Amino acid sequence: MKYLAICEDDLLFQFMRKVATRRGEVLFLVQRPEVARRIRRHGGSSQWGDLEKEETYQKSHLEQVNQVILFIRGLELRSRVYLLLRSLKPELPILSLSSEKETTGDRKDPFLRHIPLEDIFQEFCAPQLLDTFNRQKVERIRSLFREKDKIHILLQHDPDPDAIGSALALRELLGRNRPTTPLVTFGQVTRPENVAMIRLLDIQIDRISYDDLHRDGARLALVDVQPPYFGASLGKVDLVVDHHPKRIPFSARFTDLRPHYGATSTIFTEYLRATGMEPSQRLATALLYGIKSDTLFLDRGSHIADLEAFTFLYLFANRAMITRMERPELPRQDLEALGRALSRLQLDDGVAVIHMGEVQREDVIPQMAEFCLQIEGVEWGVASGLCGDRVVISVRNVGYVKSAGDIMKRLFDEIGSAGGHRAMAKAVIPVERFKEHFGEVSEKVIREAMVPLITQREEESGND
Repeated sequence: MKYLAICEDDLLFQFMRKVATRRGEVLFLVQRPEVARRIRRHGGSSQWGDLEKEETYQKSHLEQVNQVILFIRGLELRSRVYLLLRSLKPELPILSLSSEKETTGDRKDPFLRHIPLEDIFQEFCAPQLLDTFNRQKVERIRSLFREKDKIHILLQHDPDPDAIGSALALRELLGRNRPTTPLVTFGQVTRPENVAMIRLLDIQIDRISYDDLHRDGARLALVDVQPPYFGASLGKVDLVVDHHPKRIPFSARFTDLRPHYGATSTIFTEYLRATGMEPSQRLATALLYGIKSDTLFLDRGSHIADLEAFTFLYLFANRAMITRMERPELPRQDLEALGRALSRLQLDDGVAVIHMGEVQREDVIPQMAEFCLQIEGVEWGVASGLCGDRVVISVRNVGYVKSAGDIMKRLFDEIGSAGGHRAMAKAVIPVERFKEHFGEVSEKVIREAMVPLITQREEESGND
């Protein structure tokens, strides 16, 4: 998120640098050079110029700004600056801080919000700071589809709770039902916790083919996944909302990517809150479980927005049902695979490496990588296995500042699909391409490829 705070002095900076700057990058635009210098001396980003001239905002790169915070005490100047901003960027979300009696701009402007000065502290500490920004996103999403359109919400091959919860929220935001807006996948739900989730919450996910994706003019929305993941053209994509980094360019009519968020469910929770929609117990449970599972209960790769979304959903969700989802029955064949893998555990410099050989279910591999982190002295868990004609490698680590995604991309992106976040990552490589590059598929090969690179990154981090 990029904010432009337009103000007369550094009072707003003194407050925002400890609160609102956690949400994104803030540039303070002031009238006098001495004020700009004072903000910079205290670690802020600032520019100065005539607030009533267009060139001032060109220098501030207004086209890259997500939201403006307008803090000008004089009503006349504040109104002129507002009108200038509207002429330069008509749908720019603007948050105007003023007294209750002195409001700025058109009261019908959907992207303008007023906050009384006496409520500034309360409002800056609350998620409502982003409401105008998220309302703008929701209005754009709704404008993509006509009432008569059928919409396919496409999920990854083995949908997880974050994807499922997000898909349910999208359907709710659009005011749709299961027949007109089905949740679809090219694969199927296999992980035991996720199977329990769709059973307990009565969620239907249909298996679909590429040929059926746009049948009868159906529109296409993707959540918690991006088009390049599928490795083949999806045709026209209307919507992509995701929290994963954008690795490969793609085209869609609307895109909202927030890689600094820990879960896509957090984005959709913000959408719901911004539009004043109170989630049902079923929807809140799905979204809460999505955030909890993707962030390991807010312990991995989470953002302040994830915490705020979790807190909001907690009051509406069925926590007992989430407990039942998290403790599903584990098939005997999976227990046997885990047991065989543990007997071959290798530990080098805090890195646990396990190759499971052939597995029936791909989800067993990340389960093993997660389990490795519970072993004393382990800071990285690397688990791999053969699933059909693919080599699947899953990586987990205990620290947010580590670089699992970068390492996987560097090693495997040229021969397969690889990437992820700092604390968790995955690679999927065709067996033949893996053998061409490394000679064979084995625990020894994977360990020798990964451990030196992980150790090198750890040493570099320690020297920073």
